[in-house]
Parts: sequence; C-alpha cells; structure tokens
Amino acid sequence: MNESAVPRETAPVRRLRPGGLLLVLSIAVIGLILLAVFYYGVLNPSSRRVGSGAAPDFTFTTYNFGLSAYDGQTFRLSDFRGQPVVLNFWASWCAPCRDEQPHLEAAWRRYQGRVMFIGLDYLDQEPNARAYLTEFGVTYPNGPDRGSRAYTAYHVQGVPETFFIDAQGFVQGYYVGPIPAAELEQRIQALLQSSTP
Repeated sequence: MNESAVPRETAPVRRLRPGGLLLVLSIAVIGLILLAVFYYGVLNPSSRRVGSGAAPDFTFTTYNFGLSAYDGQTFRLSDFRGQPVVLNFWASWCAPCRDEQPHLEAAWRRYQGRVMFIGLDYLDQEPNARAYLTEFGVTYPNGPDRGSRAYTAYHVQGVPETFFIDAQGFVQGYYVGPIPAAELEQRIQALLQSSTP
C-alpha cells in the first residue's frame, strides 16, 4: 500500500482566544517592564540620600491656599541661609504624612523665627495638596517639587522624608517615615546647638 495515498491525521490548529491573547501580551509586557527595571537598577545603582555635606539648593514657589504669609512666593533654599531648616517631602495621597503633619506644624509654630520649615509636595495634584494644607492648618512655606528636582537632588526614596539642614547650609541628617514629635524636637535642638556660634 502506498503511504502517500493514506490520509494523514493532522493536528488541529490551536488558536488563542481573544482573552488568551490578551493574557500572553500582558505577561510579555510585564516581563519587559521587569527586565527594564532590572537593567536600570544595574546601570544606575540606588543612590544614597544626602545625609551630610552641602545641602543641594533648589527653587520652589509656594501654594496659595490662604493660610500662610508665604503664599504664592518664590524662594530658594539658600534664601534661608543663617538659620536652620527642616525640609520635609510629603504628598496629600501619603497616609503616613498625615500622621506627622500636626507635629511639623506645632514645631514650626514653636520655633518660628529661629528655624525655617519648608514642605515640598511630591507628585501631587494642586487641589488635593491645597486641601491637605488647609485641613492641617499649615502655615509654613509649602510648594510643589516641580519636576521632582529637589526629590532627585536629595535622593529621596519615598514620602515622607525629612532633612535637617544647619544654618551654614549643611545637611546634618535625615529621617525616613513619619517623624514622631519627640524625634523632631531632638533633631531641632541639635540643629540649634550646631548653629550657635
């Protein structure tokens, strides 16, 4: 018998359903993203926060939310040289930021005139940020960190983070996470002592 004359059974052609195709594409995209993140991490190793040395200078314009004497003004960090600075990175969408905000505002009111407080809002929407500042009655200068320039310069890795800068413009340390009132008080006292001639 001639084998070529015998009909061969062919395997059925399997076609992906639209949902299956979407799943495969999703897995491929996620794989590419993970690969890109891996290579970015290898080529750009994680940087260290600025914990000492000269504080990187930056410019910011404060929000105009009706509570602060600093509303709508543009400042540079270096404008405050001569007095210690508490620099806080925050966002209205950040739940831990809400825990520390009352401590920051209370400390600002206690040390106003001796220590400058600056809040830089990270990746936020202005209406949400202004509502947050109004809710907590914040009166020290706060503004958006446009283009995340200061966030990048200080190598911040999340919010909230707080940096302590002495009167000469040198970073004396930082705190990651919502800073407790006692820790904030201790850091401010250290700043004042290091700034006394």
